Amino acid sequence: MNLPGRALKLVLLHLFFTLIFSSELMAAPKNVAVIVYTQTSMAKQYARIAQARMEQVLTDNGFTVLDQKKAEELKKGWKKLEDPGALITAEEFVKSAGKYDIEGVYRVYLDVALAKGLAGIFTATSLTDIRFIGEDAQIRSSASPAMGVKGMPPSDGLTDSAAISNAIQRAIDSTVQAMGIKVQDFTNPRLFNVTLKPVPASESLVAEKRPVPVSEDDPIIKLANLKDSFALSEEVTCANKSPDDKMVVIGGYLRKTQGGRLYGSMIHVLDREANKEVITFETAPVATRKAEEKGGAKILDCMFISNWRYLAAVTNSKLFLWDIERGAVMNAIFFDEAIDQAKLEYGKLGNNDLLAVVSNNGRKTFQISRE
Repeated sequence: MNLPGRALKLVLLHLFFTLIFSSELMAAPKNVAVIVYTQTSMAKQYARIAQARMEQVLTDNGFTVLDQKKAEELKKGWKKLEDPGALITAEEFVKSAGKYDIEGVYRVYLDVALAKGLAGIFTATSLTDIRFIGEDAQIRSSASPAMGVKGMPPSDGLTDSAAISNAIQRAIDSTVQAMGIKVQDFTNPRLFNVTLKPVPASESLVAEKRPVPVSEDDPIIKLANLKDSFALSEEVTCANKSPDDKMVVIGGYLRKTQGGRLYGSMIHVLDREANKEVITFETAPVATRKAEEKGGAKILDCMFISNWRYLAAVTNSKLFLWDIERGAVMNAIFFDEAIDQAKLEYGKLGNNDLLAVVSNNGRKTFQISRE
């Protein structure tokens, strides 16, 4: 085929597909209703947040949304919609929704969860399952990804309502986007950093009881990707589990023997349910120690704080605090002098969260505070 003929064919094909997609967009339902169904009493308190966010996104995309008063009438009169798995016919749609002059219904099934985190920060997660049913009784659906995992952190807030509102809007946005609806101002997670601030030795905490350490025979340890070669080996120096036993942290002491003896260390975080290692943190590179490191690289203790989101570890030279869900180090503090033995303690003094390092050099206490 000559070039002019080929170009003409490409132009015609482009016009053909443009007409098809344009006709699909024109045929897409534009008059719709939004109905929210809550899964828990807590979610019920925030149903209006989900309703408002869903309506906003649809309006931004040119939809005309049935007003909330009429949507509530539709909800009360069409009980079958409450069941996400219910079989609904086109006849039922016309009978129940016809008088509202709508072409489809977006059903939002909402759930939320809330926890009190460190430093007075509230942490919330939300799940949404959105199902659209049109006049032809065809159903399209999508569910939001789980929050509270690496890459999809929960929403933080200084109040419970701020945290939950942010989580709900994020869940709505991610779900409708998966359904092909454009989100013009995507809601990002609201996150707070925490840091460690030294407090006077007189500030004594009541240490929370720690879970029993992980046994050396526990098969979970084998999930850690420990270095095991002639040139570089790794020894487990601490192994502890989260309070709910869902996560395990392992501290590894690295030894390099070729080209001179060097040491380093690394933290491994394991997920029992996923049955795999989910993240690692370097606590000391396999290298010659720097001047600010008064001691060695060995991890002396490691522990989850309060729940499994935050993790602390202490080496011969430093104290670390991480946010696992974000995969970020919150704080790393060098000691003034080397320590050979140490244990970590977490507890509260009034409303303050405290972390203590009890070592051969005495006790150092830090307040976990919001930045």
